[in-house]
Amino acid sequence: MLAFRKDPAIEAIADRTIDAVMKKHYNPDFGLINEVINHDMTRNADLARMSYVGHAIETLWMLLYEALRRKDTALFNSVTGMFMRHVEVAWDDVYGGAFRSVYDVDENTWALDKVTWLQEEILIGTLCIFAHTGSSWAKEWFERMYAYAMDTLSLKRHGYALWATSVNRRGKIEPRGNRCENYHHPRHLMLNLVLLDKLVKNGGKPLGVG
Repeated sequence: MLAFRKDPAIEAIADRTIDAVMKKHYNPDFGLINEVINHDMTRNADLARMSYVGHAIETLWMLLYEALRRKDTALFNSVTGMFMRHVEVAWDDVYGGAFRSVYDVDENTWALDKVTWLQEEILIGTLCIFAHTGSSWAKEWFERMYAYAMDTLSLKRHGYALWATSVNRRGKIEPRGNRCENYHHPRHLMLNLVLLDKLVKNGGKPLGVG
């Protein structure tokens, strides 16, 4: 909304949101975002070791877009570092793909399914970072995530022009899903097609931040 016109009330909400994510929800003890904290913005004793990394990754690419709107290079760089941390922690080095949630950081207990929307959030964030900075890290991780998505989540090999909504840790699909993906998949396609178009028009050179 702020990209279309100024609005002090919405700007204040955006400022508060950035502060909440980057300072209040971020847990410096292990460098990840706590999704659940108390209403007074203090750490929740029962959930202090839990991080829903999928939602954190999704939120962080949105902050990348907000940093671009503001032309705020410092914010873009800070969010990039946090985004990188969450992607690397979420990645499954054994079977590929990203896990969505760690229930207890110290015990290293995770939800082991691979939801498609999270893989697509990583594609959005990595392409955003690469498009605007030329980052080799973003290029490598976009390519890694894209290969996993095409090999594992696309149902073309099964004769369907659709994508799985989730797979198990080994990348096997569950044939009877209980939902139809009507949001994350088209959003990821539209946002990344727009960015790729901008890159092509810019001769493949980084778009910059400020």
